[in-house]
Amino acid sequence: MGVVRLGRGGAWLARADDPLAFFVNPAAMVTQPSGVHLGAHLMFLRQCFDRRNVDGEPVEPGRDLAAPPGEVCGDAAPFPNPQLGAIFRLHKRFALGVGTVSPHAAGTVEWPETMSYTNRFGVDADHPAPQRYLLMHREALVAFPTLSAAVAITKDLSVGAGFVWGLASLETSNMTEAISIIRGDPQPDDHHNDIRATISGFDAFVPGLVASAMWAPHRQVDLAGWYRWSDAIRTTTDLYAQADYYADNGQVNTAVINDPANITDAKNAGTFELAIPMEAMVAIRYRHPRRNPRPQGFITQHRGWARDSMSEDLFDIELDLTWANNSAVEAVVIRFDEAVQINGTPGFVPENADVPHHWRDVLGVRLGGDYVPIPDLLALRVGGFFESQGVDDEYLNLDFHAGGKVGVAGGATVRLGPVDISAAYQHTFFLTLDNGGAGLVKTISG
Repeated sequence: MGVVRLGRGGAWLARADDPLAFFVNPAAMVTQPSGVHLGAHLMFLRQCFDRRNVDGEPVEPGRDLAAPPGEVCGDAAPFPNPQLGAIFRLHKRFALGVGTVSPHAAGTVEWPETMSYTNRFGVDADHPAPQRYLLMHREALVAFPTLSAAVAITKDLSVGAGFVWGLASLETSNMTEAISIIRGDPQPDDHHNDIRATISGFDAFVPGLVASAMWAPHRQVDLAGWYRWSDAIRTTTDLYAQADYYADNGQVNTAVINDPANITDAKNAGTFELAIPMEAMVAIRYRHPRRNPRPQGFITQHRGWARDSMSEDLFDIELDLTWANNSAVEAVVIRFDEAVQINGTPGFVPENADVPHHWRDVLGVRLGGDYVPIPDLLALRVGGFFESQGVDDEYLNLDFHAGGKVGVAGGATVRLGPVDISAAYQHTFFLTLDNGGAGLVKTISG
């Protein structure tokens, strides 16, 4: 997302005044001098889950074990999400940009295998964690290296586009059932048949494109539009499974799950596909020029073909409207070869292990701005945003939180000669999803 953009609550499209414009708004590259951006977000994520039935009661994990007393939470270690970009202003009408960005998300999330609570005999013990069939581990590294170009048609109108060569590495684990001995609606929980299954894969080419346009109909007003398309992540997957994961008492069966007779290690066992939704944004920005500004030399030399908010403007405010075509994600498509048997069990891997998501399109609004109390030295910024819920509650899952989001942010930039040093903080509130105990994401069973 970029540090300056983060501090404005994401309302940055029409401003786009650092080299990360190569991805977010390539048309804006012809308003900047040549430069390099190096940044990172240190992300902290905490997500919690409370499993209950249609009567609102906690669900027992089977074998006469008591139900957990409350929610279980997954944690992500502080994750440095880097951004690197460079712009080369080759001519007053032409610029090239190159760099790489990653999704605004934590890469690794761990959920517990067990949680400790009091059993029916009043003894504290480890029991299977209630979220285990949805997610236990996720590790994803995704990057979008991009090469962009921009052309200024006039001083007030520019267009730009970029080619994206995406890369994606993924690993995810959850519990499945070897076979479902007891059938019912809802399906009873029985940890005795649990298998920990992990799939992993790498996609070395996820093609995509970004395109944008900028227009200044008035010297104090900027309009911008941006569009992004990406192919899906597609990869063959390796499968690693450990059978008889829990003992009868609900604790991890360490000796058994490390027995080669209970381990399935199948290379290229199946395929994985995840659609990446299209996105679009439009923005309007008002900038209030400073009286008697003293712009930097580059701005003066280019006489209207470049600009710099920190030296020329007193303040600005921007409104962005966003759209994400999340309805393209009907399911995470996971398919396996029919011959894969899970060692230590009579079960086979199902050929179709798709995980339904049925997301819906997401609309958002972002509002933010800068105030420059000391020109060419200090800028302060604030912003906030709202995004609509992107999934029906019945399809809630833990791999992606598609609930509504509200965020607030703030930040600052200090300019030291040719170097801008920026810092920002953003807090995102994820709105609760509740399927009323009637979830439609089912456990995979052989």
